[in-house]
Amino acid sequence: MPPLGELLPTAEICLLPFFRALLPIAAACVLSVPAPALAWEAPAGSPPGWQPHWVQTTDQTSAYIHAEGDSSFGQVTAGLYFRVDAPEQHGRLWTYDPLSTSWAWLPASATMRVSEPSEADVNATVATLDPKLYLYLQAPDVAPRLDCIIKGESGWDPTQVNPRSKAAGLAQFLPSTWATTPQAAQGLSVMEPQANLDAAIWLARTRGWQQWQVYTQGGCR
Repeated sequence: MPPLGELLPTAEICLLPFFRALLPIAAACVLSVPAPALAWEAPAGSPPGWQPHWVQTTDQTSAYIHAEGDSSFGQVTAGLYFRVDAPEQHGRLWTYDPLSTSWAWLPASATMRVSEPSEADVNATVATLDPKLYLYLQAPDVAPRLDCIIKGESGWDPTQVNPRSKAAGLAQFLPSTWATTPQAAQGLSVMEPQANLDAAIWLARTRGWQQWQVYTQGGCR
């Protein structure tokens, strides 16, 4: 089988910005297959006439950058839904992840074919994710530095509370800072791991890294 870049002409492959940085593919997208019923990204890298189908992971496995080799985005837990957007190559499936709206190669042996899930089915899997995996799926652009910061701030303990400053949760939010986040406005708890991570992602992207002592003291650069 040819590599991904040869499945379709360059202009017919649509990839996320972080994936475009890994592969020299033009940003333009000319979609040659109908969009799926769900409001998720349309198939990418699919040969003409390809009919996407869905799989669910049966074991924890790696998500790979290429159809061959060891270059990996990281670990994927069992029970997640992925859409297969191209034929199997070297025992790997070219898959779309609706949780992170991104593409990667998954070992076919770690998946089973399933019916197309509903959006509610997909969203329900979020609650099962390990917090660190959730961070890397939601925000691959800021995840490595936030991972380092959270390790230094709370040791990845979502119940951690600083007895002096009252900073709490994974990213150690001060009460005054937490009150400014979209998650606090929704009534979510600073102790809830995914809400804390979503707020940390928002804070990093909108206000930078100076909010965290680990960073201001020279760590996680």
